[in-house]
Amino acid sequence: MADETPRLRLVGRPDAAIVSTSTALVPVRAAVVCHDVNGYYRALGVAPGSTRRQLMDAYVARDGQSDAYLTYVFHQLLNARTRARYDAAPLGQPFPDRYVHAELVRRASLRAAAENAAHGTEMTAVDILKSHGLGSEEPAGEFLDSGPRGRFSDDGKRDRQPSPSSPATWPYSYLLLASTCGDVSRMVQWQEGLGKALADRNCPQFAVGFHGIPGRPFIVVKDLGTPVLFLHEDQPVTGELIAAAATAAVE
Repeated sequence: MADETPRLRLVGRPDAAIVSTSTALVPVRAAVVCHDVNGYYRALGVAPGSTRRQLMDAYVARDGQSDAYLTYVFHQLLNARTRARYDAAPLGQPFPDRYVHAELVRRASLRAAAENAAHGTEMTAVDILKSHGLGSEEPAGEFLDSGPRGRFSDDGKRDRQPSPSSPATWPYSYLLLASTCGDVSRMVQWQEGLGKALADRNCPQFAVGFHGIPGRPFIVVKDLGTPVLFLHEDQPVTGELIAAAATAAVE
């Protein structure tokens, strides 16, 4: 008779981390500093950790549809990959977008005009930019994850960052038990919530995963050296479920 025991499988990014880890590696937003270098969040009047729905509400409240800059900012932040790179931009270094590029070209044009007037040269803005190691091309807008412009779909599956289409923003692996679920976005929610709940229970080391065993919203396995908290592959993440799983992990 074949062995029907469910087997564990490691998926995600095993090259970057073995299982998903301690709370030191949990990407809890409160611990991440976003310098809002171009003022995107300030322009919309929202916090850096805002959800897509909160971005949409702020955009509408400020009549963003009538403002080209707010519309641009809104779509920049709707794109999961663009937003992840923007949030990681260091203090004092502007994020290269359309408006930053336009300002650089404007300043380069003024500098070229001054140089030409003073020395009789024929320098252009492109020459000035190249002399500073900058390209003259405008950054291409991606908007790859936000759908067609002018539309907003609040499907409930993309209301957190990072997006499942951008695994590099959550470079950890997770375990599968009788499941093939690949919903990285939900795994991020599960891990973030457990990271906070287990830190309060003096349990800094844990791992996460999905399971496919019917009738059990979560399973806690404690005999692998580190507690593994499996979320059922069809189960939405809730605060109550996180609290229950965290309690089971330390009992």
